Amino acid sequence: MNSFARYFSIFVFAAAVAACGGSGDEQSGGVGGGEVGSGAGGDSAARIDAGNAEDLGIAATEAATQAVEYQALPNFGFKSDTGIIEADLSRRIAARTAAAPSFGCFSGSVNEVNNPDGSVTVTFTMCDIGFGLVLDGAVESSSSVSGNITTVVLEYVDFSFDFLGDVVVIDFSASCDTDNATMETSCSFAGVEGFDGRIYDFSDSSVTGDEFSGYSVSATVVDPDHGSFTISTTTPILFGCANGQPMSGELQFTDGAGVLVSVIFNDCASYTVSYNGIAEVYNW
Repeated sequence: MNSFARYFSIFVFAAAVAACGGSGDEQSGGVGGGEVGSGAGGDSAARIDAGNAEDLGIAATEAATQAVEYQALPNFGFKSDTGIIEADLSRRIAARTAAAPSFGCFSGSVNEVNNPDGSVTVTFTMCDIGFGLVLDGAVESSSSVSGNITTVVLEYVDFSFDFLGDVVVIDFSASCDTDNATMETSCSFAGVEGFDGRIYDFSDSSVTGDEFSGYSVSATVVDPDHGSFTISTTTPILFGCANGQPMSGELQFTDGAGVLVSVIFNDCASYTVSYNGIAEVYNW
């Protein structure tokens, strides 16, 4: 996971270049997947107290970190020049996640199959697309349109990115809704293991910004033990720590009792959780 945080912008660049000659500019937006389950604490809103403040601080951080890390995946697709995603084009957006370059692989192979149910499966076998990036595994894509909303569902099966020997393996489902008028994208993804080893679900994930100016994130996270809540950044978050955690920035959420909670990233070693006049510093 830390490797992905460190290199995901390179992945986006390499894959976008590899897919050049496609349908237009790189699409912005977050990523996600699957239906968000309730989990042990997911059927109720989280309420902060002295016993769970550290856990909720980690859950809030995971919501921002995972959204930023995984936003790279759908960005390997493209949008049309007019900014309107048509049904067929959205299918190709999904299919172009880690899409094969028009000139094929420098080594290895890639195969695209149109499935009977209308989905598309793209399978890479140690496909070297250049720039030091080798793709291996399969991604299945499907899409649907309802009114003004295009939904693209992606399922990664033991999919690996090998960038100069640094390997990240992805095995999860992703689902993103794009408003064809505003081009705003909101995503959901479930069953993600966090920094603390707990399993989180995320929904309504949206990301803007970049690695230089910082990321602004909104997302709903289901803490498996304490319930759900929705975060938003008040100061853009910057990454770059060797442990994969944010190095600066701030986010907030309101718990189920209406208590405003702030999570401040002090440095690579610690963060502060503030609520009801209490401020506690925790180390990663």
